[in-house]
Amino acid sequence: MKANSECVRQYSVKNYESDFGQELKPSFLLGYFQEAAVAHSEEMGMGFDTLRRQGRFWVLSKIWVELSARPHCGEEVSVRTRPHEPNKAIYERSFFLEDAAGVCTARALSRWCVLDAEGRIVPTAQVPHAEMELLGERALSECDWRIGEAAVQGVPAFSLRIANSEYDLNGHVSNIKYADYIFNCFSVEELRARRIRSFGLHFVKQSYEGDLLEFYRTETEAGVFLVTGKRGAETVVAAKVCFD
Repeated sequence: MKANSECVRQYSVKNYESDFGQELKPSFLLGYFQEAAVAHSEEMGMGFDTLRRQGRFWVLSKIWVELSARPHCGEEVSVRTRPHEPNKAIYERSFFLEDAAGVCTARALSRWCVLDAEGRIVPTAQVPHAEMELLGERALSECDWRIGEAAVQGVPAFSLRIANSEYDLNGHVSNIKYADYIFNCFSVEELRARRIRSFGLHFVKQSYEGDLLEFYRTETEAGVFLVTGKRGAETVVAAKVCFD
């Protein structure tokens, strides 16, 4: 069996996927990317059900997104995704969001790994997959994966106690939900006044029903913020948001 080098998925931006400005929410953008990745992994013979039968599962560890524009409610868009040559433990995957005219308005690079039932990383050489031609061109030529932490002091910019609606099929908080939490650290007024240029997420720990998550933000330079999600003393997620 041979898999295609890329997978393309079409989307029509729904009202519930858009924010107060009728632009696609960052969380739903990540949802589009994740759906495309899931579809392609199935084609590659590395899908959720296949890995589950082996006692394994995919984990997204990091993603960095750069935006020139966000699509509006009602717009037709497509997502292209392609995997790259893995190293011993990490799979990298690129994403391209294109408008109806074929103009790329968002690019993202992500890092994934496969874990076993005990939470150990499975070496990539031990995960069988279909034959395919891997494309070398990445969505982002350079990506600094190092994300620092915000100062944890004073009142959190946002907090919530996790309930069942935050869960995904792996039995913990869905990765895309963290984008909502991160941007909930900014007011409507702030988000109206600024355009999101880029954002990155580093998923550090899984969180579960009943956990109290508190999010802190620090502006490190004009328009650049670090956001850190904490569960008590533990960091659950680290993020960087850059505005124009």
